[in-house]
Amino acid sequence: MPRFSENEKEQIRNKLLSEGERLFAAHGVKKVTIDDLVEAVGIAKASFYKFYESKEYLYLDIVQGIQKRIFTELNSVLDSNVNLSSKERVRQTFSAMFNMMLRYPILAKIDMNTIELISRKVSKERLSLFNEQNIDAVQTLHNHGINFSCDLKTASYAFQALYHGWTYLQEKSMDIQTSVMDILLNAVINQIVVD
Repeated sequence: MPRFSENEKEQIRNKLLSEGERLFAAHGVKKVTIDDLVEAVGIAKASFYKFYESKEYLYLDIVQGIQKRIFTELNSVLDSNVNLSSKERVRQTFSAMFNMMLRYPILAKIDMNTIELISRKVSKERLSLFNEQNIDAVQTLHNHGINFSCDLKTASYAFQALYHGWTYLQEKSMDIQTSVMDILLNAVINQIVVD
């Protein structure tokens, strides 16, 4: 098995992330094989396992990386709308987030089957880190002065339910997606965001 320099490791890891995102977005995590991944990256199958235990771990790294980029952009939105009411700030933030998510087709492929598959294939610790990142998003809202009528964990689950609603609507027209998500987002915001 070849030994990789640190530079080669970084290049391979970056290529695994980019090619993995492309393949998972096109076919979903279940249909993509490790053979597909190593062929796209140009490494031996045994080399893949120097980087990831399984394709599901790679998938989680890709999705978490995207979420971090989205959360960074959301901080900018929150910094730019400080003079608005809390409800309007959250509304604008989530509107921006949904628009950002459209830039990442891999996110539209996440459904209950994907979540169940990932839950079975990765350790509870790794899954817990992923779930904590979702709670961190609500903590970010709170850190920007947004208060909730419930605890942050409950607020996080409410917003995660919105995300799952969005993934469910991906096969519908953009008009339907927008109308339904506006209704759901307004309902959640009116229920849990304190002005």
